[in-house]
Amino acid sequence: MASNSTLVVSNAAQLGSARTRRDFLRIMGIGGTLVLLPSVLSSCSNNNNGIVDPGTGAGPGTGSTVTIDFSKGDIAVLQFAYALEQLEADFYTKVVAASSNLTAEERLVMADLKNHEIIHREFLKIALGTNASFSLTPTYPGVDFSNRTSVLATARTFEDLGVSAYNGAAQYLTSTANLLVAGKIVSVEGRHASAIRDLINPKSVDFAPSPFDDAFSPAKVAGAAQGFIVDKLAFANAPTAFVQGPNANG
Repeated sequence: MASNSTLVVSNAAQLGSARTRRDFLRIMGIGGTLVLLPSVLSSCSNNNNGIVDPGTGAGPGTGSTVTIDFSKGDIAVLQFAYALEQLEADFYTKVVAASSNLTAEERLVMADLKNHEIIHREFLKIALGTNASFSLTPTYPGVDFSNRTSVLATARTFEDLGVSAYNGAAQYLTSTANLLVAGKIVSVEGRHASAIRDLINPKSVDFAPSPFDDAFSPAKVAGAAQGFIVDKLAFANAPTAFVQGPNANG
């Protein structure tokens, strides 16, 4: 601990300790700061840097079922976010590891996004403790990691989906501390989405095409994400009410 309002995590093993989780929950409750040192990023990266051949391997939804039970309230919402962050962290890890036709500057952007998503994933893992016991297996049918256009199009899909997911799921959070965390993450995901869109179509209105971002229901997000997950993502006691909010087109 650097101070009473800052938690410094210096290695991956520290993330799993009970003391770290208690410290994290206390810090989150008082609006403090979590600092993950670079050594954590390297040790928490996906060690399987092999690129999945889109034509081989297990297909989406062919694996075992991972069920998120919304009767658990905030825990279920954080588990849902944790599932999405696993997918994003894995995707950018593979992008950075691949030999692609991205420019040097674009590869630096991808490396930053990779680190952000790993931090989001590990942040949620700490918050969930034993409730973060599941590990998803991503798959990327049709994605060519050696091709800039394919990589950026998939990145845009993930970032737009992530923003819509956090926006939609926030209404089911009851803890103000958890809502604060979700707000801090979704704002960064929005920056990611803008950065990717600007790489695809530089100096255009595409960086922020509408005054309000979408808000998707958990079911809609899961349906979109399932195309990139071998495991079957399922819900129990899913909420039936959903508030869309302002239309994304203004």
